[in-house]
Amino acid sequence: MKQLFITLTLSLLFLASCTQKEKQKTKNLGFAGVYKGSVPCADCPRIETALTLNKNKTFVYSTVYKDKVDGAFTHKGTYEVKDSIITIQLDNAPFHFLVGDEKMTLLGKSLTPNSGKLAPYYELKKQTKYAYAGKYATLSKSAEEYKQMLEITADQKNKYLVNFSASKVKDRANCNFSGVGTLKNDTLWVNIANKKDKEILMYIVPSHDNLGVDVFTKNFEERFQMMLYCKGGSSLAGRYLKKGITANNIGVVNNKMTIADVLQNIPLLQIQKKKGKGEFAEDSYDDYEIYSDNGQLLFTVTPKDTANIKQKINRVLVQHPFFKTAKGINRNSTYGAIKKAYAITEIQPTRKHIVVSVAEINADFSISKTKLRKGWWNAKTKKVNPHKIPETAQIDGFFLWWNK
Repeated sequence: MKQLFITLTLSLLFLASCTQKEKQKTKNLGFAGVYKGSVPCADCPRIETALTLNKNKTFVYSTVYKDKVDGAFTHKGTYEVKDSIITIQLDNAPFHFLVGDEKMTLLGKSLTPNSGKLAPYYELKKQTKYAYAGKYATLSKSAEEYKQMLEITADQKNKYLVNFSASKVKDRANCNFSGVGTLKNDTLWVNIANKKDKEILMYIVPSHDNLGVDVFTKNFEERFQMMLYCKGGSSLAGRYLKKGITANNIGVVNNKMTIADVLQNIPLLQIQKKKGKGEFAEDSYDDYEIYSDNGQLLFTVTPKDTANIKQKINRVLVQHPFFKTAKGINRNSTYGAIKKAYAITEIQPTRKHIVVSVAEINADFSISKTKLRKGWWNAKTKKVNPHKIPETAQIDGFFLWWNK
């Protein structure tokens, strides 16, 4: 009986030890996921870097040297974890990453992080689930350039309706395609074959900067199938930027996000922090300018208080006409277009401008007083006379207010 008791006790201790080890193993793999960032490059704009860590100890490490011919590389293998440091092998050379809070920091050969001014750019941020539904378009450098549009609508669980179209060429649409996308491993897969008994898969994934999506085929040759919908002159493949403005969002950025969320999702090399100034000397703000991957200024997000990235976004300054409301209003719109599209809530003067407010979309539009007709201010009512605002007066500021 005594021997049986000892045997049972040892067995229970062994099981407890295994359970504890298993829990520790699971805890150690809590960092599994996708990490992205843009690393400085000596002879190119940047290196777009992505590290995928799977729970089975396998990894995928991809780098794209921007503006370099044949500058894309992908490595696969298994990784090791020791003392909060992950090690992967790239062409028989070890690369090390320090596990952090929702990030991985690329380490030097001495297993220490960069401590200089460029230190933040060697951090890869953990990615969150991407919201695919919305309207997209290719971002051209001018309004006259050819554009392709994409709309993704959530249909049912893991199913999405995908629609492509394009700028008109000689009064007819050049590209038209509709299909149903299935979400697998955070990627949308769509069959683009024009025959019922054939399958050619196009995939849609979040772009590296998370400002939109990239569209490709698994095999390069299959991309030519996309040209069937563009009359052979183009392809559905490419990068599409989310473009919509509503009362609560601009593109992929929404009113529930903090500045920290923005810094987590968009590479730091596409963000510039500046000190913003208001109409009065004491007005000072932390402005975060957001740029496209080709250097175009898109919009600026600002919290209410300075030096607090955990605050929600208070104000958005729309700076690129690419972004439009559902009724077609953008930063190049006129007073007449705004008045036709929305009910104007109020009009208030500032030192150099009048501010036209539209509550429906939580927006303010500023118009310089130099564009107003004489008598625009009614001294009796102490109000702006809207009849003295020319319909052709163009706005010079488009602001969204989310968390005043």
